Amino acid sequence: MALQPPGMAGPKLRTMRLMFFMAGIGISVWAITVPFTKIRFHLDDGTLGLMLFAGGTGGVLVMPLAGMAMARWGSRAVLLGVGIGFGIVLPLLTLAPSPLAFTLLLFVYGSLFGALDIALNAQGAVIEKMSGRLQMSGFHACYSLGSLAIAVASSLLLRLGASNAACALASAIVIFLILSQGGHLVPRAADAPADGPKIALPNRATILLGLCCFACFLTEGAATDWSTIFLRFSRGLPLASAALGYAAFAVAMASSRLMGDRVAMRLGQPQVMRLGCMLAVTGFGLIILTHSGVCGIIGFGLVGLGTGNIAPLVFSAASRVPGMDPSHSVPAVVGLGYAGFLIGPVAIGLVANHLGLGTALGLDAALLGATFFAAKAVAA
Repeated sequence: MALQPPGMAGPKLRTMRLMFFMAGIGISVWAITVPFTKIRFHLDDGTLGLMLFAGGTGGVLVMPLAGMAMARWGSRAVLLGVGIGFGIVLPLLTLAPSPLAFTLLLFVYGSLFGALDIALNAQGAVIEKMSGRLQMSGFHACYSLGSLAIAVASSLLLRLGASNAACALASAIVIFLILSQGGHLVPRAADAPADGPKIALPNRATILLGLCCFACFLTEGAATDWSTIFLRFSRGLPLASAALGYAAFAVAMASSRLMGDRVAMRLGQPQVMRLGCMLAVTGFGLIILTHSGVCGIIGFGLVGLGTGNIAPLVFSAASRVPGMDPSHSVPAVVGLGYAGFLIGPVAIGLVANHLGLGTALGLDAALLGATFFAAKAVAA
């Protein structure tokens, strides 16, 4: 695809960053809703883990449908369509009258976020190629900034007496405002896949990248769903302070992604990925092996710093997989990553119910340690 003149590429880049910011808003609302739901319905870790499985199931089921929808209407249309539904569902999650209603809404949430995630990264890969340089870490930095901004804003609003539902509604309004800028994204005519089959099985390189993404997104899902719970119930921090674990994770992840594209172009993508795995495993060591809440918060920060650039590097590599069109390879890799984000935390909940949450997080650290040895897969 030909490079776009700066005047044409600029609005697309800015709008793409806003869209990733919007997705971060949605995830942060969800991260805050999880502990409120656990307390509101008096759930143990195992029951909460089983309820979270509904989100993963919805995400897995929608993956092939999202790919087919993008082949027909383009990633922009899918992104905007599911984004509207995403903004509607978020406040409803906070108002669910029963665990069953919450679980059903969570299934819808997982389906929408799965499609949104695939469409975002597919559109981002097209715009990155148009710009002629690495952009994916910057896009994902905006995702982290969106998550951080809502985490901080919601914390302030909660301290002032606002309800969780009111915070979610305010976030949904921001999501709709961002979606109104979607006309600047790449249209269907420029987002068409190359001639060939509409569905293709992933090759070995795509599967390896997908497994790396799975480990990375599982870690992000663990921090999103379990960091506040771990610091609150395993380290005894007050709920407001326990939320700082996720805030530290989000701040560190955003910081690493803001510098990620430049660092990767200087040091090389594999070296950045190896360094990230080492930092994340060190962070998990602090979280699990110390009994200090402050060390736990610092540990989650190190995990965010380490994993921040792994997924963007993997997505950029997915758009360059030999023998596969990006319209097939990118959704396959994103799909496996999304499975890790939504299904992995469910497994953590089940393991935590029998062996403890620290042991469950240790298994996550082991997966990141294995990812260290697959870093060559992201080489340009």
